[in-house]
Amino acid sequence: MNIHIRPGTIAEALIVETALPEFSATRAEIDYRQRMGDAPSLILVAEVDGVLAGYKVGYAQSNTLFYSWLGGVLPAYRRLGLAQRLLEHQEQWAAQQGYDALEVRSKNKFPGMLILLLKNGYKIVGVEANAPLHERKITFRKELTP
Repeated sequence: MNIHIRPGTIAEALIVETALPEFSATRAEIDYRQRMGDAPSLILVAEVDGVLAGYKVGYAQSNTLFYSWLGGVLPAYRRLGLAQRLLEHQEQWAAQQGYDALEVRSKNKFPGMLILLLKNGYKIVGVEANAPLHERKITFRKELTP
């Protein structure tokens, strides 16, 4: 099995995103472009034997903070460490670009993501309290510099 993490395109991210059962809302390329604007951004894709299997999208929120906006791995390719590898690549890239911290938001209904973030040193810095418990957004942050 050949696993490859590489820079990707919005079109490739959308291919993976639309196949994820967890994401019910369908985004279009314009949604990505509006969200990221002119900010520095990074789109990563994971391929398994040449097949798109995962993605991770982030953009700068400031000169010091990089926001990891979207990501996921297709069900058939889970438990291969793809999410971990995408996370590591994003962190390395953000550190190389000079960002001091990475921020991520997730929800209680995605326990796998919550565990991944905690295992990788992300700290909870906020919780949205005005939503049902399973839909509450939890904000995580990881400092990239000592």
